[in-house]
Amino acid sequence: MPCSDSRVSGTSFFKIELLFLPISPFIEEIVMRVFLFVHFAVCLFLSPVFAEIDVAVVSESIVQVRVYKNHKILAEGSGFVVNEEGYVLTNAHLLTDAEGLTVLSRKTGAEIVSQQIFTNRELNLALLRVQGLDLPPLNLSEQGAVVGRVVETLKLTPQDSIQIARGTIGAYQDVPGKKVSDPVVHLLQHNAMVTSRAFGMPLFNECGDVVAINLPDLESGSWPFRKVEPREAIFALRSGDIITVLKDRKIAHTVVEEECLSAVERAQRDRKIAEDSIKAVAQAARDSVSAERVARLAAEKAVREKQQEAENAKAARLAAERAKAQADSASKAAADSVKVAQDSIDTARLALEREQARTDSLKKVAEERIAAQNAADSLAAVHQQDREKTSQRLQWAIVSGSAVVILVLLGWFMFARRKRAQLQATASRLGEAEQEAEAARQAAAQAPQSAPFRCLLEGQDNTGQPFALNISALALGAPSGATLGRSPANAEFIIDHESVSREHIKLLYADGNLYVEDLGSTNGTKINGRLLNPREPVVLQNNDKFELGPVVFQVRLMQE
Repeated sequence: MPCSDSRVSGTSFFKIELLFLPISPFIEEIVMRVFLFVHFAVCLFLSPVFAEIDVAVVSESIVQVRVYKNHKILAEGSGFVVNEEGYVLTNAHLLTDAEGLTVLSRKTGAEIVSQQIFTNRELNLALLRVQGLDLPPLNLSEQGAVVGRVVETLKLTPQDSIQIARGTIGAYQDVPGKKVSDPVVHLLQHNAMVTSRAFGMPLFNECGDVVAINLPDLESGSWPFRKVEPREAIFALRSGDIITVLKDRKIAHTVVEEECLSAVERAQRDRKIAEDSIKAVAQAARDSVSAERVARLAAEKAVREKQQEAENAKAARLAAERAKAQADSASKAAADSVKVAQDSIDTARLALEREQARTDSLKKVAEERIAAQNAADSLAAVHQQDREKTSQRLQWAIVSGSAVVILVLLGWFMFARRKRAQLQATASRLGEAEQEAEAARQAAAQAPQSAPFRCLLEGQDNTGQPFALNISALALGAPSGATLGRSPANAEFIIDHESVSREHIKLLYADGNLYVEDLGSTNGTKINGRLLNPREPVVLQNNDKFELGPVVFQVRLMQE
């Protein structure tokens, strides 16, 4: 979600790109959730309460309307562009007795002759067509134009520059036509003060869309309103009537249907997003703890397996030693056999030598004895080869077993060292995540708490003039409460009546109750007919009636 709307000026944030090294999935998830939480927290605490419209951008769509008679300027007013084909909306009272009509672009300074397309004196609305105007249009909207909501318009300074004028919507007023066929004019009143040259300027909601066009005071006289200097309240024709006129004449225009949230509603939305992010971070931390526990158990299992492998290697080493002992025994037995055979050969050789001198008849016996000697030599050679092979196999078994044991011990040592480093790093990251989650919980706990209901005040004065105020739950739960009065400089919610003091009463939600306090008003405050003492808070109930001079309100508490 961006921190600011493209139609208004606000705080800009740079996009942060993170390059992650190859890490485990749950660590990456924690980092991403912490980043999202920090982003929402920055948007929540750094975004402005009310983002002003960009004067430099909006003024490109504002034009100055000049009416000529006898080649002289008869009247001047303002208007604004509604589409890219050069259609301009302005007040109808400017065009009375007009012999010539021009539109001056505030962007280029060019003055262009315009064509009058539509004029309605009951609506005090006129539509002009200016060929070659080439200015960006403004969007229309019926959203956000509610009693008590903040609005902005434009005013002209003595140096002919455009500035912002801000106020609130005080009331609605419907004016029926003089004839049955005449349309009903839907007006609203606001206190964003402008000069007479600024009649025809657009009135913007908190999202930067046009919700009305400023008109002169209805009681300033008959058309064309000879007395058009503004009073305490400014009248404006609501966008619904403007949109109807454009649709009936099939004039292209743009209507914004999206809901326009107030500053309080945006703060509530951003706070909910921050709370959801805090919950997500806490859940990620819990998931991280579970993952770390699983990793620790897996590491312990791996250590046990390595210990089992070491025991198996030890058993193999013992088996090799037993095989070596058996081979040594066999070699010794073979050596003893060879020695016995050698002794036999020696004895036979001595006997042969003693008998050689004997008769020739014993020659055959001597040859047989020689053959026996040859067989004994062959047997000795075979035993010698077996002994050498057995010695080589034993040496190879010793070297192989030692190498296997050394490799197993080295692998186990490196694995244990790596796992210990990973466990220490994971424990450090877990501690940081828990600290960030705790800081987020403390920040959420310190955020302003709203009341469980909003307060709707509806009433009228002794002449029948209606009044209505919608006080949000967040305004009631604020530490300073919600102040009601006649002056925009002293009160947050405006009651435009001469008998109401500039700072009349204060509504405050505390300890589960809604309190009303008279702020030392001139005409006093009554609750259900009982006069309140100044500066003494009194509990206000649903459907109570309280009187601010001649203005009587009925209290309605609406659950959020």
